[in-house]
Amino acid sequence: MRNCYDGLISAAAATTNSVYEFSEALEELGGCFLAKTALNGDDDDSGRVLMMLGKVQFELQKFVDTYRSNIIHTITTPSESLLKELQTVEEMKQQCDMRREAYEAMRASYREKGRSRHSKIETYSAEQLQTSLAEYQEDAALFIFRLKSLRQGQFHSLLTQASRHHAAQLSFFRRGLKCLEALEPQVKAIAEKQHIDYQFSGLEDDVSDNGDYSSDQDDCSDNGDLSFDYEINDKDQDFLPSRGSMDVSSMVHIWCVFYVASCLLPSSAKQLMLSTLGLTE
Repeated sequence: MRNCYDGLISAAAATTNSVYEFSEALEELGGCFLAKTALNGDDDDSGRVLMMLGKVQFELQKFVDTYRSNIIHTITTPSESLLKELQTVEEMKQQCDMRREAYEAMRASYREKGRSRHSKIETYSAEQLQTSLAEYQEDAALFIFRLKSLRQGQFHSLLTQASRHHAAQLSFFRRGLKCLEALEPQVKAIAEKQHIDYQFSGLEDDVSDNGDYSSDQDDCSDNGDLSFDYEINDKDQDFLPSRGSMDVSSMVHIWCVFYVASCLLPSSAKQLMLSTLGLTE
């Protein structure tokens, strides 16, 4: 059980570190785009689109930072709380062991007293022996109850963490995609005007589902807190469905794919990806 939650905390820490690097990369990228908007002074439309592409990186950065906070909220904090509970149970076991050892020592002394009245070993009365046994049994019963409760709740707790983290991921990609798609008409128009083949070969993007967003989704400037829809309790026997029916694979836009990979992949895999796309760092 301890290994499980230690592993979760370690994985969450690694993920938050990578997401932080992704956030920093988006900020740097947006700054580069904004700094170069004046290069093409003869075409206001092109400069305006490049500026919008720069600003959208900062919007995506906000979503990334929110997702990073939600990793801590959904994975790290609950795991640390459960580890503290496990530590409490371990301390209860130690207390129970001490009570048992004390009782066994008193019982051995009591029996020795019955065999020899001249023994120098400390002796105890029957009442003391009975009190020690009662204390041991009370501690043992409480320890067993807490241990069973912790074990029985382990899967439920893990499922709750995974479900809420899924909600955080879904919110992150949905908000990011909606923000990027709001910019898509302007990018497409300027790409056609400038004869830019921006839907390059190898780009896998199923645009058939791009219109499946309901009106209650967050817009690009929405910085509100994430509302989790995965409140799992003892009365819930079924998984709660997500609010959207969109295939997650269709949500990964080329900007997210490229820059997430740039931050998360090892350098060798990153170089292979850039080579495949015909790009250089």
